[in-house]
Amino acid sequence: MSTLATPLIFAVLFWWASTGAVLWLVSRRRDTFKWTALGATLLLGAATVALLALRNETGISAAYAGFAVGIALWAWHEVMFLLGFISGPRKSPCPPHLSTWRRFIASAQTVIHHEIAIAIHAGLIVVMSWGAANQIAAWTFCLLWGMRLSTKLVVFFGAPNITDTFLPAHLDYLKTYFRKRTVAAFFLPAVILATSAAGALGYQAWLAPSGSFHATGFALLAVLATLAVLEHWALVLPVPDAALWGWAAPRHPNSQQRNTESSQWRR
Repeated sequence: MSTLATPLIFAVLFWWASTGAVLWLVSRRRDTFKWTALGATLLLGAATVALLALRNETGISAAYAGFAVGIALWAWHEVMFLLGFISGPRKSPCPPHLSTWRRFIASAQTVIHHEIAIAIHAGLIVVMSWGAANQIAAWTFCLLWGMRLSTKLVVFFGAPNITDTFLPAHLDYLKTYFRKRTVAAFFLPAVILATSAAGALGYQAWLAPSGSFHATGFALLAVLATLAVLEHWALVLPVPDAALWGWAAPRHPNSQQRNTESSQWRR
């Protein structure tokens, strides 16, 4: 049990701290954005070098390093999106009274460049990790991608507890594409699939020899998948998930007014 406790604690703390760091950085003044983007890009380069260096490393520390590298690679996309540098061609509020299909197209136009960049990067990471003994970084990145897509679709179809307080002011228009409503039918298959993935990864960690590279790696991935499942449930249950990163949330003097204005588009 103690051998699984360490990956659990590490994954939770690393996920919480890295997410909070991204939210804090993108909520700073606009004149800091170019430096934040530069720092994120330098981190991306270092993580890419580490990805290649870890290819044939199968010690326990290499499992932790691969997990951290995967999150660092993912963080670049989150930073560039939240800074507004890579998003999509549509940067205006959602027109009211659109049909579901037209609203999906409009929503996709707000993030399509971001999604394409992630897909291309995921392909490159998989190619660089192909045949490697240590593929934890690639699995981490792809798991984050899959779970984030699932969460985005749950938000698109509608959920009652969508948190939009973490969006920087320059992305306020995205709030108009969210649907705060009763739980949509899409939620059930999404959460079942995410839970199944978490269970499968946890089972692989249990099957692997205790304290081994594979046990550690699968345990880290299982925890990350479980966190994604909890993120799904936080969208439909009255859970104060925003409190987790209250210290990093953007603070806008007119946020109350903006939230009121944006809510009318979601009805």
